[in-house]
Amino acid sequence: MKIYLIIILLVTSMSNSVAMVATDKSFTIDAISNAVNVITGSKVWNLDTNGIVGDTSSLDRLGESVSHGDYNNDGFQDLAIGIPNYDFEFFGTTLNNVGTVLIIYGSPSGLSSLNDQFLFQTFESDPPNLENQNGVEENDFFGKSLASGDFNCDGITDLAVGVPEENYNLNGDLRNNVGAINVFYGSANGFADLGVGSTFLFQGTGLGIFSDGSIEQNDRFGWSMATGDFDGDACDDLSVSAPFEDFGLSNSIIDGGQVEVYYGRAQGLSGESDFRDSLSQQSDDMPETAAQTNDQFGLSLTAGDYSLAGVGMNNFDFLAVGIPGEDVNGESNAGAVQVFEGGSNGIDLQNTSVIWSQAGDIIGIVEANDRFGSSLTTGDFNHDFVDDLVVGVPREDINNAGINDAGSINIIYGNTFGLASDNNQSFHQNFTGILGVAESTDQFGDSLASGDLNNDSFDDLVVGVPRENSSSGAFHILYGSISGITTDNNLYQTNNFSPLDEMGFSMTVADFGNGFEIAVGIPGDDIFNGFNDVGSVEVFNFVQPDLMFSDSFED
Repeated sequence: MKIYLIIILLVTSMSNSVAMVATDKSFTIDAISNAVNVITGSKVWNLDTNGIVGDTSSLDRLGESVSHGDYNNDGFQDLAIGIPNYDFEFFGTTLNNVGTVLIIYGSPSGLSSLNDQFLFQTFESDPPNLENQNGVEENDFFGKSLASGDFNCDGITDLAVGVPEENYNLNGDLRNNVGAINVFYGSANGFADLGVGSTFLFQGTGLGIFSDGSIEQNDRFGWSMATGDFDGDACDDLSVSAPFEDFGLSNSIIDGGQVEVYYGRAQGLSGESDFRDSLSQQSDDMPETAAQTNDQFGLSLTAGDYSLAGVGMNNFDFLAVGIPGEDVNGESNAGAVQVFEGGSNGIDLQNTSVIWSQAGDIIGIVEANDRFGSSLTTGDFNHDFVDDLVVGVPREDINNAGINDAGSINIIYGNTFGLASDNNQSFHQNFTGILGVAESTDQFGDSLASGDLNNDSFDDLVVGVPRENSSSGAFHILYGSISGITTDNNLYQTNNFSPLDEMGFSMTVADFGNGFEIAVGIPGDDIFNGFNDVGSVEVFNFVQPDLMFSDSFED
């Protein structure tokens, strides 16, 4: 008797195929890709959404940042939304632009307003330590950036919140826009009420400890953050940038940029020197990477395991640092990305880092003001079990069409020994097969996200175009495949031409309980009652591929 297994793939397009090899009692699927090609619906979340308890006001800019993680350890991803311009009523006084983070928890039916939370900096003033002296204040813009990871190794996701506009009064010397971060630790009940008990860190500091030289005006520490396991201990580590850090005699190198790496451990993150590294172009021995004015090292960050070496053993993530102001071959602000390798002691400063730009074998032409590296993301787009790097080039011109600042992206694939130029790709809105039309100032690639949207084991790429159509905004979905990112069945979602909404300003991909969805920040969104730039996050869901099996028996 032979048993035949018949597979029926339920998708909305029959242009995709399944290659199948049948045996007596088993089969193998060679590839199923691009199975999703329709957005089936969406839900808009803001402070007017039913069940969300919050006060809407103009210029809140809800959705400037988004992140996800299972903050209450119930098996469903949860959504964190930054609202950096949120005003707070404090004992009858309005504090402007305090900022907050809204947590919406996942459930078996997707995101739910049940038990939603708001996180703030501390309201305490005693004892007079760094955290209590720099709690809820005007114009901190708490929530400008977000990053999720398990920083205290308890199996529950934690949340880091960037406060790059944080001011600090040092013995009567007010230093503006120093920047800081707060780290909130998840639990079986989610976060503590209002975020009580977070860890507060300045650049280069631990709790109650600081170095005068680390706290400088306008560094904007907390501008960008990324999570990875750089020392291979199975605890997540956090990289945090200060892209406007100055260097040199009398700080003559302006906005050179610096990145701090905080290593996770059971006690959580701290600024103690044994559990922290500082990176800059001043800390690398290669002369071509010396810090220069306006490099903005760390304006964007991402992390991933770009090398096959060590798979199944101790994996060390790499840290990719965007340097969009880097001069390349004499072209100012051409941009670059510097990739540092992890190791058993963390980021390995003794191992030569690698610089990527559009020079050499990477597709593109080095041009002034392209700002290669303005945005970054990581994913395994060809399912070879090695992460790949995507670089946003939002100011790229399409010269043959005379379109300025149209934007593009470059994809650099990982292999056995790390990222390599082999089979690298570049896409823009005038690329054959890509939906949409390239226009001046669209800045395609200004934001990026990745995840497996169609459940085929290949990560897919989401490309934000928040300045599309008079900054109405849009995003593209490019699907992964065995050969990498493909234009087959790509999607293009616009924002119904609502100027200045900036759809796609931030994005994250997660399964909140309804299968993988895209949460898209629209911080310029206005609402019906006349408030401007209140902001919203729209969560898009998809047809998920189903596999139906039937048995046929033959004697």
